[in-house]
Amino acid sequence: MEITITSQTENVLLNRKEIGFSITFTGATPSRKMVHAKLAAMLSAPKDQLVIGSLHNRFGLTEITGDARVYTSAEYLKKIEPEYIRKRGMAGEEEGNADAQDAPSGDAAEAS
Repeated sequence: MEITITSQTENVLLNRKEIGFSITFTGATPSRKMVHAKLAAMLSAPKDQLVIGSLHNRFGLTEITGDARVYTSAEYLKKIEPEYIRKRGMAGEEEGNADAQDAPSGDAAEAS
């Protein structure tokens, strides 16, 4: 998987950098978690301050285009980004916790 930065804009008003990127890959389509980790390492940004906005994969091609945002602090990210974007666009514990909270416990499933 190779990531190429296509555009980078500083948005001072929202305390973030807006990044456009392109990914070329072979084999299976990379997951959001893989893209998030590699993009964070590439930009030297903390993972809790980076959110992936969108990923667009064209049918039949091994290329993805997308956009991401890097905030100056995690507080700004939580203040500006909607919750569903934070859960979808950030890799890590937040995704696992949301799944664990939605899953019914074993006792409740047996009682039904």
